[in-house]
Amino acid sequence: MPSVTLNSVSGCSFVNVRKLNAARYLHGTSAIAAFPDELLSAIFHVATHDFHDCYDAIFHATTISHVCQRWRNVSLSTSSLWTVIVLTFPTHHNQIFRTIDWLARSRSRPLHLYMDFRDPAWNWDEASHCFGWKNMENVMRLILPYAHRWQKVELLTDTWAPIFTFLSYTSRIKSTPMLQDVLLSRCNAFFAAKGELFHPSAMRHPVSWFGGGSAFHSLRRVSLAGVHVNWTNSGLSGLLELELKYHASEVMPTLHEFCDIISACPELERLSILGWGPQIDVNVAPKQRTLYLPHLRDFSFGFIDVDYAIDLLSLFHFPALKSLSLEDISSLDLSHLCDSSRLLEYLTAAHHGSCTTSSHPFPCATCGPYPLSLLSSLELRGLTSCGASLRCFLQETVALDHLVLSGLDKTNLQAIVPDLIAAALCPSLLDLKFNDADSTIAPLLASLPVGMVRDSNSPSMRVVVVADVVNSEDATHERMHVLRVAGVEVTILGHATS
Repeated sequence: MPSVTLNSVSGCSFVNVRKLNAARYLHGTSAIAAFPDELLSAIFHVATHDFHDCYDAIFHATTISHVCQRWRNVSLSTSSLWTVIVLTFPTHHNQIFRTIDWLARSRSRPLHLYMDFRDPAWNWDEASHCFGWKNMENVMRLILPYAHRWQKVELLTDTWAPIFTFLSYTSRIKSTPMLQDVLLSRCNAFFAAKGELFHPSAMRHPVSWFGGGSAFHSLRRVSLAGVHVNWTNSGLSGLLELELKYHASEVMPTLHEFCDIISACPELERLSILGWGPQIDVNVAPKQRTLYLPHLRDFSFGFIDVDYAIDLLSLFHFPALKSLSLEDISSLDLSHLCDSSRLLEYLTAAHHGSCTTSSHPFPCATCGPYPLSLLSSLELRGLTSCGASLRCFLQETVALDHLVLSGLDKTNLQAIVPDLIAAALCPSLLDLKFNDADSTIAPLLASLPVGMVRDSNSPSMRVVVVADVVNSEDATHERMHVLRVAGVEVTILGHATS
C-alpha cells in the first residue's frame, strides 16, 4: 500500500501524515483487520468525539475515512462521525462542499454547528469587514433546512450584520426539538464601557429569534456576548446555564423582563453576567423582591460601575453557591476606573443577612443571599480595593479550597498573601494561584519571614505563580525551600497562561 505524501493531504502537518501512514500499516498487519464492522464503527465514534476542538473532529473523521476502502465504507456508514459542521472565514468553496457532504452523511443525527467568521486582519471598521450580511445569508440558506437537527450552535463574528442576519433567519423557524446549546458572540467587549451606545444604531431594534422563542423545546445553555434579542419573547426558560456579557447597556432587558427570564429558570446552575445586566430604573420596583435560585452553584460577575453592581446583586439569593468569580472590567474605559471596596463590603455584610448599604434602591435579600462560608472556589480578577475590605471578605471564606488572584495591585497582595500562606485567612485552602501576576509577587513570597509555619490544623497548600517572572537568585530559591518546609509547595512559571 503506497504511503501518503505531504502533497496528498492538504493542510495536514507532517505529524498527522505519519499518523495516517501508521494507521494504514496497522490495518494491514494487526488483529484490527479482523474486527467486525460494528466494533470498528464504535471505535471510530469514540475516536472522533474524544476532543475539545471542533477542528479535530474534521481531521479525525477525514483521516479515518482515508485509511483503506473498508475503513472508508464503515466510516461513511457511521453517521455520528459527520455531525460537527465547521465553517470559518474565509468561506472557501471546499468548506461549502464539505458541509453539504457532512450534512448528508450525518443523516438524522443531532448537529453541532461551529461558525467562526472573525477576521484577524479586520481594521475595526464595521462597514469594511469582508464577511457581511450577504455572506451570512448564504450560510443560513445552507444550514436552515436542517434546523430540526441542530443540537448546538456556536457563532462568532466581529460585526453585527452577520449576527442580525442569523437572528432574522431563525425568527422563521417553527421548531428546534434537539437544540440544547446556543452560543452567539459579537467579539467586541468595548460596547460594555460606561456610556457606550450600540452600533450600528440602525440595526439596534431587537429581533424575536427562533419563532419568538416558541421554537425552543430542550434549550439548556445560552451564551450571548454582545448579542441582544427581543427579551420579552426570548424563549429563555428552563435553562441550566445562562451567560450575558459585553453588551451596551441600552440593549439589555428591562428589570421586569430580566426577572421574568430568571424566574423561568428555577433549575439554573450557572449564571454569568459580565458588564451590564438589566436596565435598573430606581423608580420602578422589581416584580419580585428576591430572585431566588436554589440550585445555582456557579456565579461569575464582571462589573463596570460599583453602584450598579450592588443594586443588581441586591436582587439575588444563591443559597447553594459554591463557586464565585468577581472581575472589575471597568478598565475597558480608563476614565471610569472604580474602587471595589464597597462591593466587597456589601457581599461581606450580605453574607450575614444584613446590608449596611443604603444607596441602592431595593431591599436586599435576607438570610445570607451569598453564603461566603460555603464557597469552595473563588476567583478575583483586576480588583482595586482597600486591603481591609478584601481581608474582611476573605475572612468569611472559611471553607475555600481553591483561590485564583489575577491582576491584584501590590497593596492588596501585601495585605493578604502572608496570612494566606500562614492559613490565618482561608484556613482550608489547598490551591492558591496568582494568574497574570506582576513581577512583585515572587519577591513578595520570597520576602516572607523565615520560620513562617502554616497552621498545623490546615492542609498543605500548593501555590502557583503564572507570570513573566524570572528570578534565579540563590536567596529566592532558598526561601522557596523554606516555604516548602512550612507546608507550602510553590511553583513559579516563567510565562503567563490562562
